[in-house]
This record gives sequence, C-alpha cells and structure tokens, in this order.
Amino acid sequence: MHDALFADQGRLEDPHLWERAERLGLDVARFDTDRRSEPVETHIAADWKAGVRAGVATTPTLFVDGQRHSGRPDASILEALANPG
Repeated sequence: MHDALFADQGRLEDPHLWERAERLGLDVARFDTDRRSEPVETHIAADWKAGVRAGVATTPTLFVDGQRHSGRPDASILEALANPG
C-alpha cells in the first residue's frame, strides 16, 4: 500500500484507497474500519505532530546524517543511504 500511495499522491480519497486495497488482496471493509479506528487515528496524529516538530513539510522527507532532504530522493541521497558512514 505504501508504494501505491506514494506513486499516486493525487488520489488519496476513499474510492481510490478502496481500489488499491482490493488490488492488494486486502479485506476492504476491514481495511476501512481499521484505518478509521481511534487507535489508528491517534497514531497518525502523533506521527504528524512528530513530523512537524522535525521540520517535515512534504513527503517523502528523508534524514541522512542529520540533514533533512525533502521531496523525491536524488542519486546522492540514495548513495548515502546505501553506503552509510
């Protein structure tokens, strides 16, 4: 689901989410119930607040060696991730 959401960020509304869930073989009714549950909403809110505190303004945002990189990663970021240190 993660990859599908990032690949098409312009279609994050319910009908599109349900289609993706179905294509991935998920139980669509359970998926929808789970994502709207209080524990999931609480977790999402906490993650969002943590991102704001860290300076995240867009997705994806990567932190490499303490440096924030917003938007689609370029080759240098991918190289740093592949070869840390």
